[in-house]
Amino acid sequence: MTHLPRARALTLAAATALVLAACSTTDPGESSSDAGGSGADEVETGNGVTDDQITVGVLTDLSGPFAAGAAVQVTEFNAYWDQVNADGGVCDRDVVVDVQDHGYDPQKAVTLYRSMAPDVVALQQVLGGPTSAAVLPLAEQDDLYVGGVGWAGSALQYENNQLPGASNAIEAANAIDYMVDELGVAEGSKVGVVYFTGDYGGDALLGAEHAAEERGLEVVAQEITPATTDLSAQASALAQAGVAGVVLAAAPTQFASLAGVLASQGADVPIIGMNPTFNPSLLTTPAADALLANAYSITSVAPYASDAEGVKAANDLYAKADPDGAIGWEVPLAYVQAELLKQSLDGACESGDLTPEGVVAALRESSSVDTQGLLPDGLDYSEVGQSPTTTVYLSKVDANAPAGLALVDELSGPSAESFSYGS
Repeated sequence: MTHLPRARALTLAAATALVLAACSTTDPGESSSDAGGSGADEVETGNGVTDDQITVGVLTDLSGPFAAGAAVQVTEFNAYWDQVNADGGVCDRDVVVDVQDHGYDPQKAVTLYRSMAPDVVALQQVLGGPTSAAVLPLAEQDDLYVGGVGWAGSALQYENNQLPGASNAIEAANAIDYMVDELGVAEGSKVGVVYFTGDYGGDALLGAEHAAEERGLEVVAQEITPATTDLSAQASALAQAGVAGVVLAAAPTQFASLAGVLASQGADVPIIGMNPTFNPSLLTTPAADALLANAYSITSVAPYASDAEGVKAANDLYAKADPDGAIGWEVPLAYVQAELLKQSLDGACESGDLTPEGVVAALRESSSVDTQGLLPDGLDYSEVGQSPTTTVYLSKVDANAPAGLALVDELSGPSAESFSYGS
């Protein structure tokens, strides 16, 4: 397993700037604000862009299973663009964010997309695997940038998609590698995979099965839906099978239930939850002790407790916007989603094409993106169909860590590195 060092500290000037270092196509001595301002009066424009305003869309889940984390992200989105606008905006225009709630309902997401698409230059986020799977084909037809989807591998086939870090399959493969290399899961053991039906869970299962085959393990799969909130049956099946560890691709409610039931049955095994499975509020539930004992989180974005400069900038901005707000890994995620889109908007402005198509073209010119520790360095968006990185962040649930997750490692395991979509 490859263990990577933490991101190096920025210079004082860079650390205090809102806009972090842009992709490799930008001159290191030129800020992304400077890049965005050049040629602003001469750019071609299209949907969502006027002489003084750029409108970007957000389709999120403010009333479904990921509502708590989505609300945190919306606060950070607004704070990010407010500060960008205070610093001169993008291409001499203010950025306006149109936020709509799909409630984790794919059909509602499609309806909202159809009403929103003519009035936005890009979708900064479509939260969730099933909802993004429903929206992405339509956005591809419209040549509309879509960022911040639910990390499902199915999204990678779309040229207009920008995944914020490693896909679910890469995360799950890394989870299996970590269990074997660091948590003592021996060859020949069984590992459980509990996963939501649909693109999110299916992609995680794909990566876990690949890694299990590579590492000589047997997968015991348990499929559930977001409506499955009591995982007693699944936990019992895993305990009876004698699994040595569990990968979970679901939501926080399922994380708490699974950990609590496994502990009550005496199954003292590690549980590694994927990107959206952990929320700090879980440490106030009856499952807290079980989570503290055995639960880990793998995320594509650095956790809130990371000391990387990009994460510090994200956390500071959020604290100013909502001093009493809930915190979590969603804070750096929201910041970096906005930063990735800003890089593409700046690139489109610099090339003189601030249309939806121009934003997508700028995205695909990014082959070595650096976000100062918010995401792994060297993200490659030039190859459609593959995860932009195989590196993830592994954290342990820890009551003493900010937002409940203590960063343990930044890693890229052998199974994650050997995984390839379509192979």
